[in-house]
Amino acid sequence: MTEVINHADLAPLRLFDTSPGNYSLILGDDHFAEAGDLFEAVGQEVSGYSWDAVARTAVRVHAPELADRIGGFDPEAGMMCVYGNDEAALRELGLILSGAFHDRAKLAALIEVTDPGDWD
Repeated sequence: MTEVINHADLAPLRLFDTSPGNYSLILGDDHFAEAGDLFEAVGQEVSGYSWDAVARTAVRVHAPELADRIGGFDPEAGMMCVYGNDEAALRELGLILSGAFHDRAKLAALIEVTDPGDWD
């Protein structure tokens, strides 16, 4: 059974315990519009895929030590999803992304340095 882990400090992202020892960090499209203009400024449509690109950038720029601890990325148009069996790694990435979500300058900086190959 999927269960939300209570980490209010990750908002608007949510961390789920999807099955024993497996976790998913999710950002749903109900929050995409709040940062849409920042993505549009670099010619990108805000979606789960564009947030996925930002999540990959956050790992590369701010927490490269997490790269081997994250299981993978599985975005959809309406959802960014990062999964794995290391809850602490996903929580750390969630804190970075939540911080950027709430600080437009930080988010704009991540968007600006996103590798062009990461935009899907």
